[in-house]
Amino acid sequence: MQPDIYISTSFAIGIVLTILGFMLLGIRIRVEERTVNLRLSRGFLSLAYFMLALPAFIEFFFEGERNVMFVEIFTPPVATIQSMFFAYTLLTFLQPTYMTRRQMLWHATIVFGAVILYFVAALNVSHYHYVIYVGVAEYLCLLLFYTRLLRKKYALSLRQLEDYYDDDEQGRLRWVKNGFYVALPLGVIASVSAYFPIWMHLSFMFVCIIFYAWFVVRFFNYAAKVDFYLSATTREPELDNLEQLPTERSAENDPVKEAQLRDSLEQWVLDGGYTRGDISTEEVAELLGTDLPFFRGYFRDHMPSDFRTWRIELRIRKAQELIADYPEVSLNQIAQQVGFATRSNFYLYFKKITGQSPTDYRNQIAARK
Repeated sequence: MQPDIYISTSFAIGIVLTILGFMLLGIRIRVEERTVNLRLSRGFLSLAYFMLALPAFIEFFFEGERNVMFVEIFTPPVATIQSMFFAYTLLTFLQPTYMTRRQMLWHATIVFGAVILYFVAALNVSHYHYVIYVGVAEYLCLLLFYTRLLRKKYALSLRQLEDYYDDDEQGRLRWVKNGFYVALPLGVIASVSAYFPIWMHLSFMFVCIIFYAWFVVRFFNYAAKVDFYLSATTREPELDNLEQLPTERSAENDPVKEAQLRDSLEQWVLDGGYTRGDISTEEVAELLGTDLPFFRGYFRDHMPSDFRTWRIELRIRKAQELIADYPEVSLNQIAQQVGFATRSNFYLYFKKITGQSPTDYRNQIAARK
């Protein structure tokens, strides 16, 4: 590959990364205490994009002159800093208030301190490759730490969302987990990309561009629905440990409230309230004129299943009606109309309840006509 083609392509990639970085900075996030970390992560992630673009611009303006030693030494620490920014952003998506300023300062101090020591050693010894090997090994240890922490916070966030909304929310967070597991090998490859041939380096950069563009889109989507995550992950669990015994007693000793709730539930079903997504169980209880402990106790004592299972069954039955009555409407549209946030959840529960996929069910209906 000709050097001028490499320089031009690399420069174009740098421009794209810069544009993506400014797009991140342009994401509007409401200013409040709960969104402090999210606003910080937006800035950190933008900085990571600019850091990726900088080498391309340097090479272009220096007419492709490439100091191999310089590139080899600087690649691992740059990958380390970018991984820190990405991990912080993903942690913020899962737990918006998890990281305190003090924790961030300590972590950043440790990482940047290690990077400075790395540079001092690598730039002042004759066999700098040994320092690079140590730096890459430390970087891999840092990735293992991030992996363990992300898995832990992912499980916590998923549990909080499902407890708050009484719904299966795996589809909401799956992109965070998948994004991390894609970024993980990209970071490892980036740490040794200085040794790639030119054509392989450019191919790798194209793959990275696709991932970084996808991540910007996901950030936009997250920011647009930030209240959905904040409501569940930043609330105080004041009722979680107090609702067991009092709920059961109140449900048994208040027949008037039971009758009112039963009537309200019937009307709620007739009005199609179960098709509304992104609404917490507590909000549903308030709409029905009762409180959350009594509401959950009523389902435990007087309904065939808990609220989550009951609502999912209602949604699937409604979906069956819509599939039969409107064969021209796409299954994705039907999934959204009946309240499913993701297509995967819709297909999963449809097959679990009816014994066949939505597509098979639609084909079966069409064959009967």
